[in-house]
This record gives sequence, structure tokens and C-alpha cells, in this order.
Amino acid sequence: MDKIKEKLEKLRIESDSYKSAAERADAEVKELKAELAKKEVEVQNLNNKITLLSMDLERYEKRIEEVKLKKVEGDKEDSLLEALQRKVNMLEQQLEEKEKGYREASEKARALEVHAEHHERKGKQLDNEKLDLERKYEELNAKYNAVKSELEQTLKSLEDL
Repeated sequence: MDKIKEKLEKLRIESDSYKSAAERADAEVKELKAELAKKEVEVQNLNNKITLLSMDLERYEKRIEEVKLKKVEGDKEDSLLEALQRKVNMLEQQLEEKEKGYREASEKARALEVHAEHHERKGKQLDNEKLDLERKYEELNAKYNAVKSELEQTLKSLEDL
């Protein structure tokens, strides 16, 4: 009977440890999902900035073309053209940097998503293990109660003799 109690206690302890591991995994999955959501917002913001920079780039390129036409017509606005060209170069550089940031953020988001899926699978696995342990506990508890009842009946019948 003591062995059964010890075994039940071991199963309870093991069940508790699996339960806490599952809770930690669930918490980590939630944290990773929150981080993924933040990264997706960041990616969206970067996309918006890229769109705006692309529009600015197109506008400045049009302005450069207009300045070039004026130069051909005799209007020498070289300083404006150079300033616009510098601005275009600067915008192109900013666009390249933003695109690089976007790619990096996308890669991080993909990695976080894979990591979150891994932990979600691990959490499900731990939940399944927990359910199995709970089922085993219930079976052992039922066997224990049956043996206990049988022992009490045997003791009672021995007392009656």
C-alpha cells in the first residue's frame, strides 16, 4: 500500500512538473506571438515608409527631368539640379536602407513565426503527455480504491472469524 502511495505521489509530482512545463511553453508562445505582432507592425510601417520614399523618388526624378529641360532651353539652374540630384541620391540610399531593414525584419518575423510554431507544437505535446498522465493517475487511483476496498472486506471477514 505504501508503494502505491509512493507511486501515486511520484505520478502527482511528475504530472505537476509536466503541467508547469506546459504553462511555461504556453507563456513563451504568447510572448513570441506578441513579439511577432510587433514585428509585423514594424514591417507594415517600413512598407509605408518605402512607399512614401518611392513616391518622393518619382516626384524628384520628375523634377530633375524638368530641370534638365530648362537647361536645354537655356535656363541654367545647375545648382538646383545638383541639389535635386543629391536629394535623389540621398533618397535612393535611404530607400535601400529601408528595404534592407524591411528584409531583415521580414526574416526575423519568419524566424519568430517558426519559433512560435515549434513552441506551440511542444505545448500541445506536453498537453497530450499531461492528459496521458492524468488518465494513468485516474486508473491507478481507481485500482488503489479497489484494492483498498478489497483489503477492508478481507479484514472485516477475518474479524468476523
